[in-house]
Amino acid sequence: MRFPVSSRTLRTLSLVGACSLFAACDSDEPPVPPPPPPPLDTSPRTLTLLQTSDLHTNIFPWDYFTGKPDAKRGLARVATLIKQERAKNPDCTLLFDTGDTIQGSPLGTYYAIVDNAPKHPMATAMNELGYTAMALGNHEFNYGQDVLNKFKSEANFPLLGANVRKSADGSEAFTPYVMTTVCDVKVGILGLVTPGVATWERKDNITGLRFDDPVETAKAYVPKMKQAGADVVVVAIHSGPDKQPVGSASSPESWLADYADATKWTDRGNLPGENAAVQIAQQVADVDVLLTGHTHQPIPKMLLKNQDGREVLLTQPNRWGSHLAHVQLNVTWKDERWGVEAHDSQLHAVDETVVEDATVKQLTQAYHDTTVTYVNQKIGSTTAAFTGGFAGRYVDSALGDLLNIVQEEAAEEAGFPVDLSATALFSNDVALPAGDVTLRDAYSVYIYDNTLYVMEINGSILRRALEMNTLYFKQLDAANLPAKPADAKATTPVVADYNWDLYSRIDYGYDLTKPAGSRLTHLRFQGVDVRDDQVFRIAVNNYRGGGGGGYSMFKEGRLLWSSADGVRDYVARYMQANQNLSPEAVNTCNFTLLPDLYTPYYGATLGPAKCAP
Repeated sequence: MRFPVSSRTLRTLSLVGACSLFAACDSDEPPVPPPPPPPLDTSPRTLTLLQTSDLHTNIFPWDYFTGKPDAKRGLARVATLIKQERAKNPDCTLLFDTGDTIQGSPLGTYYAIVDNAPKHPMATAMNELGYTAMALGNHEFNYGQDVLNKFKSEANFPLLGANVRKSADGSEAFTPYVMTTVCDVKVGILGLVTPGVATWERKDNITGLRFDDPVETAKAYVPKMKQAGADVVVVAIHSGPDKQPVGSASSPESWLADYADATKWTDRGNLPGENAAVQIAQQVADVDVLLTGHTHQPIPKMLLKNQDGREVLLTQPNRWGSHLAHVQLNVTWKDERWGVEAHDSQLHAVDETVVEDATVKQLTQAYHDTTVTYVNQKIGSTTAAFTGGFAGRYVDSALGDLLNIVQEEAAEEAGFPVDLSATALFSNDVALPAGDVTLRDAYSVYIYDNTLYVMEINGSILRRALEMNTLYFKQLDAANLPAKPADAKATTPVVADYNWDLYSRIDYGYDLTKPAGSRLTHLRFQGVDVRDDQVFRIAVNNYRGGGGGGYSMFKEGRLLWSSADGVRDYVARYMQANQNLSPEAVNTCNFTLLPDLYTPYYGATLGPAKCAP
């Protein structure tokens, strides 16, 4: 039933409404106060931080270089773990990535160089998973700023890089940090990248940018974040610890040793400031968690003391989507704000028991299929196999010689003929097959997106680099050789396979029974001993030429030319232009290693008999 309302009543109601909006009404009755806000829930709560890092465009559990499945990698499988862990704490979970995301596999190469028109596959997959933020990695710059900025525009999350500045005026080139509120707790996330980018990257890829010290940058920004109301401060950094545990770094317990105990840790052989995560934990007040990357290690948990006595948590989820880092923060209300009362972290490993997430797989299947077709095209042929791995490192091998020939010819075609070249064999499992060779085969022997440098160096730089080279090996006893090839490698610290270089056009040799620093037995160029002041032109990749791997002596040289194309592409073109490649025709013997590590494991000869020890 409807009741009639008089015009006087309407006027009265209008006046009451106006008085409720404007306190200036002339009335004996006080205005009705607004309802009180609901009481603040200050009960303790748990925040979940999930992290990936160094994905290197590995979405599917597939190795594009071998053409085989790999059950222990891929964002599609990590996605399953992400959704499982998020479901356990759905309202209080944040997801991060700490860089080296858009480069590293042929999938990344294809959608950066061959066809950059579609939305980037990593943006497609990561948008589906709802990332909160991503810190830039050094490899984000490998394809230039146009490719990076396109990916940035396609991502539904911010790309953070507080220490990436515009070189013209020092202003911010990327978003430095973001603030987000989850479960009523305000979380600030600061993004940083290793300053090694400036050393390793082609200059035209980073034009107009500079890369500041991450520790000093964190000291500048964390107070701003706290002033802006951050209850919890997370540093997402593409940089890791500058040391690693003595002995087995695969043991979770080894990462819990006191970082100040020099007997428990050994230097990684970094560039200055390359891995600064620990220093941030120790020197920057108010940091709660460091989500790290770059060093490609599974670090379940490190506990570090800040200068104010607080304990800072550090973790890293290895590479290629092999692990998901899982941080738990117990947060309590104290002194009128939230704070971390306790913390813990662990890694969830990817294996054959973890199925691919159906949605991520469906969204990225076409990208994967296109890449597989691309790498499986035939480009050349060989008369016999070119052996890689340890067998190709322990004696002068045709595969090492082939890569150096490729670099030499590329330099000469560019108008910068060289006196010598240096390269590495990056994989222990892959070799060029006998017979037909596909693009995948060619890519498999050069798995990184390095470009080529021609540098001018002197004999002193060369000699020091050759001595540095032998840090790949431990000191050996000729009467008691290691039981298997990998056991000849140094363990304190472990040296990456890409830091053992093979040189062309010089005659040199090593005696590994001698201590590091005095292992070079001879060094000659065109039959004459090399002088320290002798000038050479050398072809090396941009990583080594920039001092990467601890080879800082190369930075004393002078850069004459930098390629626009990757060394990997030069390898493919050489094989297309030189069909029926013969290991015997390619192989030249200019390198000796004592004691003989080749024959005990692999037999009397490798390819041509002339290169047998």
